[in-house]
Amino acid sequence: MADVLVVGAGPVGLTLACELARHGARCRIIDRAPRPLPYCRAIGVTPRTLEVWDDMGIAREMIDAGLWLTGLRSIVQGRPPTDAPNPALDLPFAALGLPQYETERVLARHLDRHGVRIERGSALTALRQDPDGVAVRIEGEDGTAQEDRFRYVVGCDGAHSAVRRLLGIAFDGAAYPWPFMLGDVRIGWDVPYGMSVRALRLVEGGPPDMFVAIPLPEPGRYRVSMLAPAALVPSAGTEHGIQAELRGPSLADLQAVADDLLPDRPRLADLRWSSVYRISMRLASAYGQGRCFIAGDAAHIHPPTGGQGMNTGIQDAYNLAWKLALVLRGAGAASL
Repeated sequence: MADVLVVGAGPVGLTLACELARHGARCRIIDRAPRPLPYCRAIGVTPRTLEVWDDMGIAREMIDAGLWLTGLRSIVQGRPPTDAPNPALDLPFAALGLPQYETERVLARHLDRHGVRIERGSALTALRQDPDGVAVRIEGEDGTAQEDRFRYVVGCDGAHSAVRRLLGIAFDGAAYPWPFMLGDVRIGWDVPYGMSVRALRLVEGGPPDMFVAIPLPEPGRYRVSMLAPAALVPSAGTEHGIQAELRGPSLADLQAVADDLLPDRPRLADLRWSSVYRISMRLASAYGQGRCFIAGDAAHIHPPTGGQGMNTGIQDAYNLAWKLALVLRGAGAASL
């Protein structure tokens, strides 16, 4: 019997599984999705997360796959742009730009070195815990189901966490009323490599019109985000995150916002993917119940500014793993 079932193979679940394996705990990791998602989603990596990855032995691989974020160009109310370089901090690392699919690729490769395989297309559908462990039901894409038992279960399965729902943990908070849209595009302009761009126009009584471009490692490519026009987003849909069931914006939709807010009207091209997404701010009433825990977006969701979502989630997992490992080998009390 494995010691821990990790539910979710995003950055948080992969970090937890890697660290459990490094500390000698036996784990399984499952994910509902049949394959990794192609979306950039989280990009910004904080110095603290790089310190975590350095301890895990993968900081160099992550740095090689990303780019250093060097500063911010701001355009407010159509006025000439101002550039603000990131200040030099007395830290071992700086802010790194790394698309989430690259973060997951490096973490999955690291997990494979520990001999742990991600079980994709597998969903947790039931759990029942007692003083000695947790009995679970896992269903595959083909409808087959298996029963198994673990000493602990950790839900790293995102804002719509099955683990949190099965435990009945409240997830209070509020949703932004405005939908947003994302795109991965090439932009023809003279912005220095590594610099982000933010254009804002204040709107009385509502959110500002905005165009935000975060650089990707490939020169000239950016993940852009902005408010989505109402015509593109019906009132129904998922409350938080990428609205995979909806058609993403077209290149023309993204270009229209750029033309409206960027004085030089740079050309957007080569749209690789796009999506509509919604933002919520929520916090779970508890991070654990008995032998079950939640981490990352399953426990707390944030607006994307500052990259708090993925970074705090990775730090959740890094913190929980060594504690679980000590308890599992009898070197720490369960209260840890």
